[in-house]
Amino acid sequence: MKQTELKELLENQKQQIEDLKHRVSFYSSLIDVSIILSSTFDLEELIRRVMETSQRVMNSGASNVMLINKETGFLECKVALGEVGEQLKRDFTLELGQGIAGWVAKHGESLVVPDVRKDKRFYSGVDLQTGFVTKSILASPLIVQGKVIGVAEVINRADGKSFTEDDCKLFETFCRGVAVSIQNAQMHKRLLDNQLMEQQLGMASIIQQGFLPRNFSLSTPDKPFEIAARNLPASMVGGDLYDCIELRKDLLGFTIGDVSGKGVPAALYMARLISDFRFYAHQYEDPVPTMQILNKMLAERSQQGMFVTMVYLTLDINRGLLRYVNGGHIPPLLYSRQLNEITRLVGGEGIPLGIRTPTAFDEEKLNLKQGDTLVLFSDGILDAKNSAGEHFDVKKLERIIRGKWDTAENLVSEIVDSVSSHTGKARQFDDITILVLRWR
Repeated sequence: MKQTELKELLENQKQQIEDLKHRVSFYSSLIDVSIILSSTFDLEELIRRVMETSQRVMNSGASNVMLINKETGFLECKVALGEVGEQLKRDFTLELGQGIAGWVAKHGESLVVPDVRKDKRFYSGVDLQTGFVTKSILASPLIVQGKVIGVAEVINRADGKSFTEDDCKLFETFCRGVAVSIQNAQMHKRLLDNQLMEQQLGMASIIQQGFLPRNFSLSTPDKPFEIAARNLPASMVGGDLYDCIELRKDLLGFTIGDVSGKGVPAALYMARLISDFRFYAHQYEDPVPTMQILNKMLAERSQQGMFVTMVYLTLDINRGLLRYVNGGHIPPLLYSRQLNEITRLVGGEGIPLGIRTPTAFDEEKLNLKQGDTLVLFSDGILDAKNSAGEHFDVKKLERIIRGKWDTAENLVSEIVDSVSSHTGKARQFDDITILVLRWR
């Protein structure tokens, strides 16, 4: 064998040994990566540690991971290692199809670019902005269940050579595990966020229920009025409200309302409204001016078209004189036990509060008698549906009111139980609120 042939053989064997060492190092690093992937659910920490290993194994000068933002559709840099890594992470985004990473994300295929100057797909904006010089790139998609969630890149081999197809195959193997772990970390974060949100909503529900009075100590020996109320939000927090306050020793003010919408926005709207109601009801006492000032304030600070239907009543407990104004709410029901009659308190009606100002409100009056019962409720009762789509209508409500209950609290419980029995396992669609005033 000639000396040149021997030398060539030795060089080939040396290269094979180097390639074998590289593969052993790579597969050994996969073990390290598997440990990293199971050691943390912190997304950025996970990616950073994995890319440090990747950069070492692939012998690259820089690396980054970009994930697709589901809302914008852009690739956003989550972790970047190398001399301009922090700047890249802070400023770098790409559209799908833009640059090497954008092309890989759009097509779902790996890409080896030995010389970026010869590839029209290369986006040079980052180099121009940071002063970094990109020579070669190996980019691979991060795919989970057939869907691209991002792209991983290694940039510029440290030995000055170009990345090879063998490097690409190894890197793809590496990225498959990384993609699954990234998704797991994202799911873990969403789970923690949901748990935190549930905890916060639970606390918000407790705070919100604290705005609503539970006990009413308004009975007196000569005028034994009793009041009971219940609020059942459709979710943890809701937009229904009720209240009863003593304006003077002989004058009660009570209200029920239903804020448009559901959830947190309606709950915040409701909490502010209850505070305003208590303040201005004491200031003005009479229903019309109280409703006018509340409407003015709500219209001025209205957000996203929110409004509230609301009825406000005052009761002179010496004379039994009831005065009320209705801002677009379901008319209360007045039940006379003596006559076994139910009357809808129509009149005094205006538009819901918070839509426009100024708005005129008309007041209605009537005299209650001993034995009369007043029932105020939100539309969540009439909107309650069973599995067949049938509503809990007014006739059902009136039958309960004419029933054999003996206290205001018992009537409230009868109504709630009947609505619950009607809906069965069907999901509660709207907030349910009831307030009952009874003159024994």
